[in-house]
Amino acid sequence: MSFGSLEQLVDRLVPTVGEELPLWIESVSIGGSYARDEHDAHSDLDLFFVIAPGSDVTVHHATDALFDWVGDVVLRRGPVYVPHFGYSITAVLADLAVCQMNVNTRETIELNPMRSASRIVLDRDGFMSSLADRAKSLTIDLVNVYQEYYSYFWIRALYAFRSVERGELWRAIEYLADMRKAMQQVIRIQYGRYSPVVGPYHPAKRYEEQLGPGTARILEFSLPEYSRQSVLQCILESVKWFSQATRDTAGFPIEPGARDSAEMIERAVRGGA
Repeated sequence: MSFGSLEQLVDRLVPTVGEELPLWIESVSIGGSYARDEHDAHSDLDLFFVIAPGSDVTVHHATDALFDWVGDVVLRRGPVYVPHFGYSITAVLADLAVCQMNVNTRETIELNPMRSASRIVLDRDGFMSSLADRAKSLTIDLVNVYQEYYSYFWIRALYAFRSVERGELWRAIEYLADMRKAMQQVIRIQYGRYSPVVGPYHPAKRYEEQLGPGTARILEFSLPEYSRQSVLQCILESVKWFSQATRDTAGFPIEPGARDSAEMIERAVRGGA
């Protein structure tokens, strides 16, 4: 898969954006792996646009204009409202590269820690720069985040197990993906590298030396075959690892009731597997 078209978009965006884009676009920033210089051939390009205050341009008009600006679009979707991101539009290009664009006004854009990682390429009135600076000062209650992902993991583990019992393996694998997300976030918090955006994007690979290759392989959820037993085994190995990884929570205490419920789910999975 080529991502040359995305590089060309970035090359167009950075030096000429103020001239090429209409005045109703107040600011543009790059997010994700392109902002961190970590993109590869499978990365998409995340762009954030803010419509200038006082403009009569609607989100739908902005969507059509941005699709035209991107150019050779073979598949398009949006606008779809996504919490914390705004109105999301997706453009698939001729080489199958994906440009993800998010459109906001000053009223709809949210102050969020992810804004601090933005690479700002256009900011006519300094609004986006101010927002990014304010985002850097946001504090995150890691104890609450840890507890939230703890509950999220075990609820998804229960859903995954029940889906297997119903014979819906495809749905169980979806829930496994959710479990993996929680596992990644717990690793980030435990190793002092937590951020919703900044930091290791693939913890299973980058923490292999700290966690060991066996645990890293568990995080990848490799399925030797598409079968009930294989999916159950992935769920079982995941809950075993997560239970062990969260047992010592000196800095992130788990309420006894939540831990008891987690143990019930783990026993159910062990029995089913």
